[in-house]
Amino acid sequence: MATLSLKPLYEDEAFQIRVDKAFAVLELTFLKNPDKEHFRNGYRLAFDAAASKNINYWLTDATQIKAMERENQVWLLERMTPLLKANIIRCIAIVMAPECFVMTNPNQVYEKKESDTSSAGQIKVHFDKEAAYDWLFSSIKATVV
Repeated sequence: MATLSLKPLYEDEAFQIRVDKAFAVLELTFLKNPDKEHFRNGYRLAFDAAASKNINYWLTDATQIKAMERENQVWLLERMTPLLKANIIRCIAIVMAPECFVMTNPNQVYEKKESDTSSAGQIKVHFDKEAAYDWLFSSIKATVV
Protein backbone atom coordinates (compact mmCIF):
# COMPACT_ATOMS: atom_id res chain seq x y z
CA MET A 1 0.00 0.00 0.00
CA ALA A 2 1.23 3.49 -0.83
CA THR A 3 1.94 5.83 2.03
CA LEU A 4 -0.77 8.37 2.59
CA SER A 5 -0.25 11.71 4.19
CA LEU A 6 -3.74 12.41 5.51
CA LYS A 7 -4.13 15.93 6.83
CA PRO A 8 -6.99 16.87 9.19
CA LEU A 9 -9.68 18.94 7.56
CA TYR A 10 -12.47 18.78 10.14
CA GLU A 11 -13.16 17.04 13.43
CA ASP A 12 -15.83 17.08 16.10
CA GLU A 13 -16.95 14.58 18.71
CA ALA A 14 -18.73 12.36 16.15
CA PHE A 15 -16.50 12.27 13.08
CA GLN A 16 -13.33 13.47 11.41
CA ILE A 17 -12.45 14.25 7.81
CA ARG A 18 -8.89 13.97 6.53
CA VAL A 19 -7.50 14.37 3.01
CA ASP A 20 -4.40 13.52 1.05
CA LYS A 21 -4.24 15.95 -1.87
CA ALA A 22 -1.39 14.11 -3.64
CA PHE A 23 -3.47 10.92 -4.02
CA ALA A 24 -6.83 12.78 -4.13
CA VAL A 25 -8.07 10.68 -1.18
CA LEU A 26 -10.62 11.65 1.45
CA GLU A 27 -11.18 9.68 4.64
CA LEU A 28 -14.36 10.17 6.66
CA THR A 29 -14.14 8.41 10.03
CA PHE A 30 -17.02 8.14 12.46
CA LEU A 31 -15.54 8.28 15.96
CA LYS A 32 -18.71 7.08 17.64
CA ASN A 33 -22.15 5.82 16.68
CA PRO A 34 -23.66 9.02 15.24
CA ASP A 35 -27.22 10.24 15.56
CA LYS A 36 -29.03 11.08 12.31
CA GLU A 37 -27.86 14.69 12.29
CA HIS A 38 -24.17 13.88 12.89
CA PHE A 39 -24.33 11.12 10.27
CA ARG A 40 -25.71 13.43 7.60
CA ASN A 41 -23.58 16.39 8.63
CA GLY A 42 -20.44 14.25 8.35
CA TYR A 43 -21.33 13.20 4.85
CA ARG A 44 -22.42 16.72 3.81
CA LEU A 45 -19.09 18.18 4.92
CA ALA A 46 -17.22 15.33 3.23
CA PHE A 47 -19.16 15.86 -0.03
CA ASP A 48 -18.28 19.57 0.06
CA ALA A 49 -14.63 18.76 0.77
CA ALA A 50 -14.54 16.22 -2.06
CA ALA A 51 -15.79 18.83 -4.51
CA SER A 52 -13.53 21.65 -3.31
CA LYS A 53 -10.37 19.52 -2.96
CA ASN A 54 -10.77 17.57 -6.23
CA ILE A 55 -11.08 14.24 -4.44
CA ASN A 56 -11.35 11.09 -6.59
CA TYR A 57 -11.04 8.35 -3.95
CA TRP A 58 -13.02 8.10 -0.76
CA LEU A 59 -12.90 5.88 2.31
CA THR A 60 -15.53 5.95 5.03
CA ASP A 61 -14.61 4.20 8.25
CA ALA A 62 -18.06 3.40 9.63
CA THR A 63 -17.00 0.68 12.04
CA GLN A 64 -18.40 2.68 14.97
CA ILE A 65 -21.87 2.77 13.40
CA LYS A 66 -23.88 0.09 15.14
CA ALA A 67 -27.06 0.30 13.07
CA MET A 68 -27.66 1.78 9.64
CA GLU A 69 -31.17 3.19 9.50
CA ARG A 70 -32.99 2.61 6.23
CA GLU A 71 -33.77 6.32 5.99
CA ASN A 72 -30.03 7.11 6.13
CA GLN A 73 -29.27 4.38 3.58
CA VAL A 74 -31.65 5.96 1.08
CA TRP A 75 -30.39 9.48 1.84
CA LEU A 76 -26.79 8.38 1.36
CA LEU A 77 -27.48 6.59 -1.90
CA GLU A 78 -29.27 9.65 -3.30
CA ARG A 79 -26.23 11.82 -2.61
CA MET A 80 -23.43 9.42 -3.55
CA THR A 81 -24.77 8.22 -6.89
CA PRO A 82 -24.51 11.63 -8.62
CA LEU A 83 -20.86 11.95 -7.51
CA LEU A 84 -20.11 8.57 -9.05
CA LYS A 85 -22.10 9.18 -12.24
CA ALA A 86 -20.34 12.50 -12.78
CA ASN A 87 -17.00 10.74 -12.21
CA ILE A 88 -16.17 13.22 -9.46
CA ILE A 89 -15.56 10.29 -7.11
CA ARG A 90 -14.16 7.22 -8.86
CA CYS A 91 -14.19 4.79 -5.94
CA ILE A 92 -15.78 4.74 -2.52
CA ALA A 93 -14.66 2.18 0.03
CA ILE A 94 -16.81 1.79 3.11
CA VAL A 95 -15.45 -0.06 6.13
CA MET A 96 -18.28 -1.45 8.23
CA ALA A 97 -18.65 -3.71 11.21
CA PRO A 98 -20.16 -7.03 10.07
CA GLU A 99 -23.05 -6.67 12.52
CA CYS A 100 -24.04 -3.36 10.93
CA PHE A 101 -23.62 -4.69 7.40
CA VAL A 102 -26.17 -7.45 7.95
CA MET A 103 -28.75 -4.77 8.84
CA THR A 104 -28.29 -2.91 5.55
CA ASN A 105 -29.50 -3.60 2.06
CA PRO A 106 -26.07 -3.88 0.41
CA ASN A 107 -27.43 -4.55 -3.07
CA GLN A 108 -29.32 -1.28 -2.96
CA VAL A 109 -26.80 0.91 -1.18
CA TYR A 110 -23.23 -0.28 -1.34
CA GLU A 111 -22.66 -2.83 -4.08
CA LYS A 112 -23.71 -0.68 -7.04
CA LYS A 113 -23.73 -2.30 -10.45
CA GLU A 114 -21.88 -0.64 -13.31
CA SER A 115 -25.16 0.20 -15.04
CA ASP A 116 -26.29 2.06 -11.91
CA THR A 117 -23.32 4.41 -12.07
CA SER A 118 -22.86 4.59 -15.85
CA SER A 119 -19.60 2.62 -15.48
CA ALA A 120 -18.06 5.66 -13.85
CA GLY A 121 -17.49 4.85 -10.19
CA GLN A 122 -17.66 2.02 -7.74
CA ILE A 123 -18.73 1.52 -4.16
CA LYS A 124 -17.44 -1.46 -2.21
CA VAL A 125 -17.90 -2.51 1.39
CA HIS A 126 -15.01 -3.92 3.39
CA PHE A 127 -14.71 -5.23 6.93
CA ASP A 128 -11.03 -4.26 7.23
CA LYS A 129 -9.56 -0.77 6.70
CA GLU A 130 -6.29 -2.04 5.22
CA ALA A 131 -8.18 -4.14 2.67
CA ALA A 132 -10.29 -1.09 1.80
CA TYR A 133 -7.19 1.01 1.16
CA ASP A 134 -5.62 -1.80 -0.89
CA TRP A 135 -8.74 -1.81 -3.06
CA LEU A 136 -8.65 2.00 -3.42
CA PHE A 137 -4.96 1.97 -4.35
CA SER A 138 -5.51 -0.72 -6.96
CA SER A 139 -8.01 1.68 -8.52
CA ILE A 140 -5.54 4.58 -8.31
CA LYS A 141 -2.83 2.49 -10.01
CA ALA A 142 -5.25 1.46 -12.74
CA THR A 143 -5.98 5.11 -13.61
CA VAL A 144 -2.31 6.09 -13.56
CA VAL A 145 -1.15 3.29 -15.89
